[in-house]
Amino acid sequence: MLSVSKWGAVAATAVSLATLTSSASASHDPYSLDMVMGRGRTEVIRLTSTSTGTTVVDNGTSGPGIGDQIIITANLFRNGVGHGTEGAVCTRVAAATTLCSGTFSLPRGQVSWQHLKTTPMGTPPSDFDIAITGGTGAYATVRGYARVARIAESGGALTLYLLH
Repeated sequence: MLSVSKWGAVAATAVSLATLTSSASASHDPYSLDMVMGRGRTEVIRLTSTSTGTTVVDNGTSGPGIGDQIIITANLFRNGVGHGTEGAVCTRVAAATTLCSGTFSLPRGQVSWQHLKTTPMGTPPSDFDIAITGGTGAYATVRGYARVARIAESGGALTLYLLH
């Protein structure tokens, strides 16, 4: 285990990806999957997150190296009220690139996601998208994406665009 500082921008990229605050109709959203894909129903969810833990697992090399991992957990909130949890694992696959996958555990089921992110070393990540790859419960057939807005080292904002 190493300190998060070993990861630099990678740790900041991976620090909890969730932050939501309300459901809304996608018909008012310029990124509506309904409009893009022309089918189904889009559910928009907004949450906020607070980190509950970050652990770095070193691959044994000095400094950042391919195979290093960061494990992230967070509590999710909707309108300031607890709304679930998040768990994620990011693996360094190149000098400044991580492959991350995780799950948002929400009251009506789980939503799984993944992304590949390249961030120049020493540069904090800016807003980015993650792919929604499936789910369970009410989200069993869901696909879509989420827009991640990093608002602090210990949490962030996320808008899920879920096509049912």
